[in-house]
Amino acid sequence: MGRARSGCGTSSGADREGGLSPQPWSGRRALALAVLALAACTSGSSDDDDDGGQIQTSLAIDPLAFLGDARCSNEPGAIRSYVATLTDESAEGGPFTLPSSPPVPCSSRVSFTYVVEGHEYTARIDGYAQYAEELTPVGDETSGSPHMLVDGAPVAPRWTWACPGPDAADDAGKLVAKTGVNVVVQGCAAVSSPDDTQRAAIVLDPASALGALRCGAGDREIASFDVLPQGGALLPVLGVGCPPAEPIVYDLGVAAAGAHVFRLEAKNAAGDVVFGSRCFAAASAGVTATATCDPLSDAGALELDLGALLEAEQLACGAGAASYTATEPRPQGEQSETDAPPHVGPVPCGERALLSALPPGAYTTDVEVRDAQGAPVLCADCSGDVRPGATTRAACARRHAGACASP
Repeated sequence: MGRARSGCGTSSGADREGGLSPQPWSGRRALALAVLALAACTSGSSDDDDDGGQIQTSLAIDPLAFLGDARCSNEPGAIRSYVATLTDESAEGGPFTLPSSPPVPCSSRVSFTYVVEGHEYTARIDGYAQYAEELTPVGDETSGSPHMLVDGAPVAPRWTWACPGPDAADDAGKLVAKTGVNVVVQGCAAVSSPDDTQRAAIVLDPASALGALRCGAGDREIASFDVLPQGGALLPVLGVGCPPAEPIVYDLGVAAAGAHVFRLEAKNAAGDVVFGSRCFAAASAGVTATATCDPLSDAGALELDLGALLEAEQLACGAGAASYTATEPRPQGEQSETDAPPHVGPVPCGERALLSALPPGAYTTDVEVRDAQGAPVLCADCSGDVRPGATTRAACARRHAGACASP
């Protein structure tokens, strides 16, 4: 439900109008006082009785009167909330706009009780893709402003409706307040709406990477997920519970075709990253793509690419640099003077080597570059921090000329 504000609250039930009672003033004076108190509003069902109680003079906005083809749901691109604003067209001195409602869930109606009997009103409905709880009016919670903020930044409505619509006949769809009647607004027409045919979205479900792993509070069980988009175009989503309450949805907007890569980290109850994975999605206009995630793993890999090192040393692949070998690194504490670590290679110059199935930690591997006759021409250290479920590109630096050996 929407959040309560001064003079304006929300409740469930059969339209039990819990707002302030109408005052005996009329005309411009009553409207000015209404501004100070705000328009009282409630939300509920379409039944207009009050279990035999007195019905307040009010105007009600029902989503069924304006949604039309717009979807009210958790789906990407759907409306999730709206803000309603009434204008008194019969006010003394000309039309007078009342304070707006708070953000209201798109499944709930909202009623204005500060209306004047016999006056004609029009309504403007602004629809948002954000949930009502994510929106805050400009000014403060009690400002009655129709303009909304999300995390302090202005956000524009994606839908706008006018009630009655601009093409309504002069005598059709007029909204006139009646004493003791909750008049339901009718005749709404869309003024603007998004071009959803070209919008793109990505749905990512962290649970799809669980495999045989379990959610729980144990050291090797998963308590939460962090979703970290790579490349900086999208924002990370942190602290997603395990199991997630719902998939994560990225609304990419228009013209968002392209590949998107995500780093998925799984943490235990102590907040330690114990598993990791990589998720991928190919976005295209007008399509909601589902990200594909590799199974979560507690091991990582170190990738060797000598391109930058060879360029810095003014070596080119060919007779002078034909291949290279790498000493496979071992976790600290497992080295043995009598048990020499295995070698990887020879790897043809210009190709990458992958040292996989490594426990998380810092690694350094010895690399020896050889010419076409097998003689060493360059020795280097290639280092990197290995993370669970991730491949780390090692940084390589020349160590010394001649035979490769530990420094």
